[in-house]
Amino acid sequence: MNNAVLDFAREELNRYLGILNISADIELGLFEDFGLKADVRDPRLDDGIAISVKDKKGYIAGTNERSVVSGVYRLLEEWGVCWIAPGKDGTYYPEKCVQKDVEIFEIAQKRHRTMCIEGAVSLENVIDMVDWLLKAGFNGYYIQFEDAFVFFERWYDHQRSPYKEPEHFTHERAAEYVEIIEKEVKRRGLVLQRMGHGWTCNPFGVKANGWHFIDPEDIPQEYKDICALVNGKREVWLNQPLSTQLCYSDPYVQKTMVDAVVDYAKTHPRTDVIHFWLGDYFNNTCECPECTKYRFSDYQTDMVNKITARFKEEGLKAQVVFSMGYNKAHPPVHYKVEDEDKTILQFAPITRTYAKAFPGNYVLKDIPEYKLNQYDLPHSVEELLAYLYQWKQCYKGDVVCFDYHLMWDHLLESGGVGIARVINEDIRNYDSLGINSFISCQLQRNAFPTSVAISTLGKTLWDSKTEVRDVAEKIYKASFGDEYEKMAEYFEIVSKAFYLGDMRSHIPSPREELKASLKKAIEAMVEMIPYAEEKYKNEGNACRKDKWKLVHYHARIYSVMAESVLEHISGNEAKAEELRLESVRIAFEVEDEIQAVFDCYFYEEVTRLRLNLDGIRSIADH
Repeated sequence: MNNAVLDFAREELNRYLGILNISADIELGLFEDFGLKADVRDPRLDDGIAISVKDKKGYIAGTNERSVVSGVYRLLEEWGVCWIAPGKDGTYYPEKCVQKDVEIFEIAQKRHRTMCIEGAVSLENVIDMVDWLLKAGFNGYYIQFEDAFVFFERWYDHQRSPYKEPEHFTHERAAEYVEIIEKEVKRRGLVLQRMGHGWTCNPFGVKANGWHFIDPEDIPQEYKDICALVNGKREVWLNQPLSTQLCYSDPYVQKTMVDAVVDYAKTHPRTDVIHFWLGDYFNNTCECPECTKYRFSDYQTDMVNKITARFKEEGLKAQVVFSMGYNKAHPPVHYKVEDEDKTILQFAPITRTYAKAFPGNYVLKDIPEYKLNQYDLPHSVEELLAYLYQWKQCYKGDVVCFDYHLMWDHLLESGGVGIARVINEDIRNYDSLGINSFISCQLQRNAFPTSVAISTLGKTLWDSKTEVRDVAEKIYKASFGDEYEKMAEYFEIVSKAFYLGDMRSHIPSPREELKASLKKAIEAMVEMIPYAEEKYKNEGNACRKDKWKLVHYHARIYSVMAESVLEHISGNEAKAEELRLESVRIAFEVEDEIQAVFDCYFYEEVTRLRLNLDGIRSIADH
């Protein structure tokens, strides 16, 4: 039993009871401490809570220590606390707390419910997120790369900001921050996931802790000699080590990578799940005589088997995540994953549209013939799922969907309601698709102006019967009080105007309809600017004051962006770009006020690179 996590659960319960000025007699412990049983495969990974409290007396139990912490937060939520968003002003406390009797017995429906670090972040942003996860329904945190340097660098060097001077962030500082984050993760009993990127370069002395380009002259010839042979050349693909594939049939390459993963597991015993990824890019598979004997995925599977065999030999408990997609879209035919208990198959539909959700079944099951370095990026969720279907014919272990709902496109959708509905429907359909886990690769600062989307994600992962309207109503009531219905209508207007089918040209509406929606949203946002400003200046509740302030700044930023979109579809491209830049400028100008919930670095990038109103060849073009 991890008494440290149970101690944390007790500390949290007492802390919040103190804030609410409540005296209660509540025991904490595991299911077996109270004679309870749960129908779960693995109590260490599968979360369940049992709460039995009457007249402020009773117990909170969990299938594991982490679940006990979740149970504490759930009781407080039943008593009126609302965990709106990460950060100091993200929690709403009721003016009058009703300590009703609570009887709950629930098992989380998805095994891994994981938040993945991304975006431009400060240490405080990450700690706030880690602190919020169990309150929102998640149970794990994933730190990419060896030291997550690239994510901290973006913020501390204030990249793309016209107002802030860079702080010259260092790898040493990043390593210190990751150590702090790990401790906070483990303090709560969260499942810790690590690595992913870097196995194809770091073990060979070519360090890559981000998507940086490297001068070819700075890359050792010994590394170039083991790079994939493509079009008669062995070289670093696009001068970016993370994009480069290696000659995976080479015994030296295989042994070096396998040894590196095993060594990592030994030196990072707190890590529960290690991601073993190959190069990021596609159609750059090695074309040497040995590598062409089998499929790309065969060589990956061979290495995964060697890693899990070594883990078993050396008593290492971590699971290994391996991915499909791109060069590995076609399943292996020569090798089979030998240890399905030690492994997790990762499905990452990065080229999908977020204008529509996954279907409730495999509409397509056949995939194109495997042809070396002739992989066409799928254009639809149905095509992407067809590849998963084929993988599942030869792999019966856990499947995690590694998805990007809140990474890029949500910054275009703006109101948060549309993407929340897609998230909700996606997760509801996972069971019929054989997906039992989820990793959200997303911006950590992600509640602008509300957290309806990210809260829907956490709640639906716990219980797929969750309704978006219920999540939204709870958040709107806590944030805006008696005006929650007015604000619900407002966010619907904004979300409709920024419908992702239009913003990405995936499923476009008739232009006149789009223009009408944009004009209606602009009018609503322009009216909201002074209204929300007046509300937050006169609001006494700290949480609600913060939320009205966010609505004010959101309306300032996105009313200008809506004008930009309107000008573009009216044929005034120069004016449209001028307004886009003005919207970005406003965001950076008020960044200190919205930093905890909005990523200006990515807002600039997404509006520049992913906003596409003129039709594209495929969903995957940008």
